[in-house]
Amino acid sequence: MKSKVMERFKETRLVCLLLFLTLSVDLGFAFGQNKDTEFTFLLPAGATECFFQTTTQNGSMEVEYQVIAGSGLDIGFTLISPRGYRLVSDFRKSDGIHTVDPTEEGDYRICFDNSFSRISEKMVYVEVIVDGPEDEDEDDEDWAALAEPEDSLEYKLEDIRDTMDAVHKNLERSRQLQTTLRTFETRDRYLLEDNLWRVSFWSSVSLLVMVSVALTQVYTLRRLFSDKHRVCT
Repeated sequence: MKSKVMERFKETRLVCLLLFLTLSVDLGFAFGQNKDTEFTFLLPAGATECFFQTTTQNGSMEVEYQVIAGSGLDIGFTLISPRGYRLVSDFRKSDGIHTVDPTEEGDYRICFDNSFSRISEKMVYVEVIVDGPEDEDEDDEDWAALAEPEDSLEYKLEDIRDTMDAVHKNLERSRQLQTTLRTFETRDRYLLEDNLWRVSFWSSVSLLVMVSVALTQVYTLRRLFSDKHRVCT
């Protein structure tokens, strides 16, 4: 009886060790290949700004942009490949999401154009997500090395790996959605503040005009009914 308990305890310890190694290896692969870049910049009126993103062969890249402040909330967007081909061209749009899959090895050029606006500058939020190529063969060899002790309490390392990959992808997607929602909130706040300034300004102008008209009418009526000429009898 004791021998069975000890054997089961050793199997449990072995499974825990395998789970720990699984977590370490999987998280290392998951977070090591994903490169996220997000920033906000101010694009002057009548200007064009370009950024460069380095990628590897057979990877994937996702570019998301959104105008969060500025008159019209629109901007031009261009994505150019390392060979010089224009992959995406947007004209006067407020936001957009574009994916390149697979990518080429080299520097992609990401350009934002505000040359059509001569007065208003634009505040633009940009997020670039770059994923490296999936080395499935190398991953399978590493997992095969970890899976040498088989039939340990009927745990399947491949199932655990698939579950962890799904959880990681869902977490990344949730983070991207939260970032997008925060960007929408920022843009709406800027829009509300700009509208508040306009409403306050024109309300003040309207009030000033109304007061001026009222004073003018009172003065005109008083002039009509005031008789300064005296009649001698």
